[in-house]
This record gives sequence, C-alpha cells and structure tokens, in this order.
Amino acid sequence: MGKRKVLVVDDIFANQFLLASMLEEMDCNIRTASNGQEAIDALAGENFDIIFMDIEMPVMNGIEATKKLKADPRYSKIPVIALTAHNLEEFTEMFADTGFDGLLEKPYSCEGISEVLTKF
Repeated sequence: MGKRKVLVVDDIFANQFLLASMLEEMDCNIRTASNGQEAIDALAGENFDIIFMDIEMPVMNGIEATKKLKADPRYSKIPVIALTAHNLEEFTEMFADTGFDGLLEKPYSCEGISEVLTKF
C-alpha cells in the first residue's frame, strides 16, 4: 500500500508538530497547514489519504473547511478527522452533521491515532 499521505491542519504549531511526529512514527508522509484555507489550497496540488482537521482556527475554521471539502466531489471521499479538546459526547452529533468522518480528542495518544488510521 505504501506510506499514507496525511494532511495535519492546526493553527498551533506545537499541536501540528506533535501530531505530525506521531504520524511519522506510524510511517506516514505528512504535510501541514495552519488553517482551513491552507488545507483547501494544499488539496489543489496534492492527494491525501486522510486529513486531521482542528476545529478552531483563524482565517477559515475546521467546520467551514470540512463543509467545503465534503461538498466538492474531488475531495468528498477523503476522510476528515476532527481534532478537538471539546467534550466528545457533547459535540459528536454536531461534528457528524458537519461531515467529519471521525474525532480525535486532544491531547493525542498513539493509541487514539492508530485507532483512527485503522478505521480509514
């Protein structure tokens, strides 16, 4: 199958770095973006197997970006995983209605990331 191409979208560099490092340890190729607009721009030039998308970001937040991606037939099949520090039970329905394919709760764990990658 080869290495998975993963896009990590988060406006906080430390979060980007941590998740990217953990994914690299799981043999993934990583590209990062700092907001939803950068993520959409990155997709115009590359194909990704999965996207990890923070929710609260400047310029374009993760909810807006995911809605745009899921509405575009070129990108609608790419799994988008919401990155959140919010209480998962409270936000699960809202995230699903947005078009996210899954959730990864902050702080990240190797087990949680591996579980997500196994599903997709």
